[in-house]
Order: sequence, then structure tokens, then C-alpha cells
Amino acid sequence: MWKLVIEDDEGKRTVVPLTRDRYTLGRKEGNTIRLTERNVSRDHARLHKRAIVRRTHDAAERATFVVEDLTSYNGVFVNGLRLTHAQDLVHGDLVQIGDYRLVLQDEALVDANLGTDAKQTVPNSPNARAAALLDRPNRLVMLAGPTPAAEFPLDHDRMTIGRAEDANVSINHNSVSRLHCEVHALGDGRFEIVDTASSNGVRVNGAELRRGIVEPGDVIELGDVKFKFVGAGQIFLATESQQLEVIGDRQAPAFARGFAGGYALPLLAFASVVLAGVAGVWVYAHPHPSFPLPAAPSAPSPDRALLERAKALAAAGQLDEAHLALAGLPALSALRATPEFAEIESRWADQTLVSADNESDTATKRAKYQSVSGAMTVDPTRRKVAADKIQALDALPSNVNAAATGFASPRDPGDGQAIPKASPGATENAKHEASRIRNR
Repeated sequence: MWKLVIEDDEGKRTVVPLTRDRYTLGRKEGNTIRLTERNVSRDHARLHKRAIVRRTHDAAERATFVVEDLTSYNGVFVNGLRLTHAQDLVHGDLVQIGDYRLVLQDEALVDANLGTDAKQTVPNSPNARAAALLDRPNRLVMLAGPTPAAEFPLDHDRMTIGRAEDANVSINHNSVSRLHCEVHALGDGRFEIVDTASSNGVRVNGAELRRGIVEPGDVIELGDVKFKFVGAGQIFLATESQQLEVIGDRQAPAFARGFAGGYALPLLAFASVVLAGVAGVWVYAHPHPSFPLPAAPSAPSPDRALLERAKALAAAGQLDEAHLALAGLPALSALRATPEFAEIESRWADQTLVSADNESDTATKRAKYQSVSGAMTVDPTRRKVAADKIQALDALPSNVNAAATGFASPRDPGDGQAIPKASPGATENAKHEASRIRNR
């Protein structure tokens, strides 16, 4: 029998026996497998069985499964690569949907390989890439900063983070102090973060602190740079919506400070209405052909304003910021099909690929390639170049332990049961930046 081992970003696992021929996965009630996190679309993916015959010594007929992305917002990832079409799955494949990771298992192979070690759940996985992803250490994943999606493993008992080049985690950003903070390993996957008298402080899940314990799922802010703490063996891929959320959180306070606490736009609108009314009364009382009122210039649409801002950022060489700004355009906006949109995305992809080629750190190099391969707004040729470079990285010799991580098999929730997360990580606010531009 086939089964699906599902784990959320808090490490809670659920096993679903795959007894049906077809499953739907999403946030909406009525899905066969309901995943309740907000970064899961209402109708996210479909899983269905495909019968095949394997040529074995007993000619036993077995089955495999096919996964499809139902045009979800954040996509479906198989073994770290975003789906562009329906894909067959085999035993040991890792599927990522939002904050959830799903591992497909054939119990016949599991039982044959378990031996005397009853704690193993994914033994001797035939997919080395999936095994390597599952074997990742505790790490910080950058959500906002100079290298979004870059990963920094927490592999020392005591690590320094700062702008200094000799820091264990060196972040080249002017809002980060030279030695901003330290991270101390406490054992059993627990870490403590300590502010080392930084200029802009340390915030965990929005709360400023001098020292505190961090857990998987926590969002850590050092000035304007944001990280997510991802636990060992967990999979996290920063999506465009999560990056937009970070932009909104960072820029909204500055906008408010610059315009009297955020009341400037309503006040300006009110003043415009009053002035227009006064002018109308004057014209009515003093009609004269020599003094026509000038026609008010038409304001650009909110979507057009967003595209113009992205073009200005791209012209200034800020292609990362331009790429994130374009992510705020609605999915059905006609401007996504314009040459300006395609040109900015292509320039961003080319810059990211060149930067990744020149990157010496393997984790940062991989993160940059993944950001291009997973961007559906980039043309397929550039996405394939990035995916090929990731495969080339995987082919290099490494010390990554490809052994299985050992899932537990707690219980069968039954078809259609929701699989919630234990506790939320950071406050969701993915559309703040787009809303701010529209309200100008």
C-alpha cells in the first residue's frame, strides 16, 4: 500500500494511506486532504493514481502517482523544483505545498528496508535529491535583504551575525551592525539569540528583545533584514507572497513617519475636494469665457502605477526591488503580458544567474538559482537554465548525508481531515506594499 507522510513547519506529522485513485489538496473545505495554512491555495493540487506494470521476478503489478499543480499562487515543488506540468512520483519523492512537506512511500519497500531499525520511515530512499533536502540542518532563510532565499546553516555552538566580513553569517546591509547579534546552540534543536548592542535591535515575531529563545517558524528581524528560522530536516521555499509581506512590514512605518503618521493622503484628498468646491462656486457666480477651469490630469490606474514604479527601480539598477514590486500585480492583470513586464523579469533573471555563477558559497548559489527556476513570471528558457545549474550542483561530490531522516507514523486521520499547524509563525500581510502604492 502507498501512503503519504505529511509534516507541517512545526514538525507535526500525519500519515494518510492512499486507498483512493484520486485526491485533491487545498485549503478549501471539501478537499480530500485539507491543508489549512494561508500560503496554501483553496484548490492547490491534485494527486491521482496511474497503474503500471513493473518487470520484476514475480511480475507483480504496482501503481505510481501523478501530482498536478491546479494553478496555485505559490506553486507545487517536487524535490525542490517547481512544477511546470504534471509529474510522476516515485517512492521517496518529496512534495512541498506551502509550509507542508509530503513524502510518498511504498510500504512494501519500507518494510523490506526497515530491517531491525523500526525508527526509520524513509529508508534508503532511491531519490538522493529528496533525501538530501530532508537532511538539511537547522538554518536561517533570508526573506528580505541583499540575497533573498539564501540559507545560513546554524552548524556551530556559537555564531555571530553582522555586517563584518569575519562574522559567521555576514550580511552586507547598512541596517545591520558590524556585530549585530550572536546565536547560541542550547542542544536538542533549541537556540538562543543575543543582541550585541546593535544599532537597530533584534526582533523575533515583531517583539524587540535583547535575548530570547527561537524556535522553528520564528521570524527574526535585524534592522531591515528578515530571516525565518527553519528546523533541521524541514523544507522551506520563500515565495513571492512571503517576500511581499516582508516589504509591507518594512516600508509601511517609514511611509507613515514621512507623512504625519499616515494621515496625509486622506487630508490631501479632503483638501482637494474643498478646493474644487470653492472653484465651482466661484465659476457659477462669475461666469466668464476667458477663465476656463483647467482639466484635471487623469491619475494612472493602481496597476499601472505599480508597473511604473518597477520600471523606475529597474532603470536605477535595483532589479531585485523591481522584481518584488511586480509581484504585487494581480495574477489576472493585463499588465503582466506587457513587454515592459517581461523585460524587467528577464533582466532580473539574467542578473541573478550571473550573480549566482560568481557566488562562491554553494548554499547562496543554489538559493539564487532556485529563485529563478521557481519564478513563473520568467520565460521558460531562463528557468530551464537555472534548473540545469541546480542539477549540475547536485552532481558535484558533497558530504551531504543522504540517509533517511526517520519519520514517525502517528495515526491515520482518515480521508478529508484537516491537517492544521500547531501555532502561527509570523503575521500574514502579503498585500501591504501593493495596497500602499494603490492608495497614493
